[in-house]
Amino acid sequence: MSNAKILIVEDERISAEYLKDIIQKAGYEVVGICDKGSEAIKLALKLKPDLIFMDIMLKDNISGSEAALKISSMIDTKIVFLTAYSDDEMIEYAIDSKAVNYLIKPYREEQIVAAIKVALNKTTIENDKSIIELKGNFRYDTRESKLFFLNSVVPLKESKLNIIKCLCKNIDRAVPYNQILNCINKSDAKLSALRTLISRINKELKFNLIENVSGVGYKISSAEKTD
Repeated sequence: MSNAKILIVEDERISAEYLKDIIQKAGYEVVGICDKGSEAIKLALKLKPDLIFMDIMLKDNISGSEAALKISSMIDTKIVFLTAYSDDEMIEYAIDSKAVNYLIKPYREEQIVAAIKVALNKTTIENDKSIIELKGNFRYDTRESKLFFLNSVVPLKESKLNIIKCLCKNIDRAVPYNQILNCINKSDAKLSALRTLISRINKELKFNLIENVSGVGYKISSAEKTD
């Protein structure tokens, strides 16, 4: 999709021009640049871009997150947030506005290009049968054995990733404690060690992806499941 249309919403002109140069160099079309949330909404509805790079801090009383929420409710476009901060609130903004990714400033050219490619190929990824959609905007790629959050790979140690792999093979079902221990080649380990490891995984993900099924084991639920 090299002819994709991209809108840049950035309150710093130098940063906007830097983005524009990278995007055009990569073979994509920049259809507009603006620095206000209200203007971003108008341009998005008029131009219907395939992708929007959206800064959180803008020059009017409408923030990037508010503009993104409004835009995503009216047209089908992909949004990548640009921010100088990485915290829980930022993640909530991304989830609520259905953003496909977010980049922390200062970002590099290769990060921008990668974000574009991931965003524009999101539909293909979602239709891939090797992808399991999980609760909390996570997904697991059974073919690559990788965990993703908002289309970004979650860097986990092999032992932690093996637990997720084991549970995703039995998605929505409780996996007995001893079976999970076998998956990580620790069949002789105590259950307390497993509990600690599970707790560390959830803490690292900032989400209780792995659920305890009392007296049975653990499970991971798919996005469709609510209980």
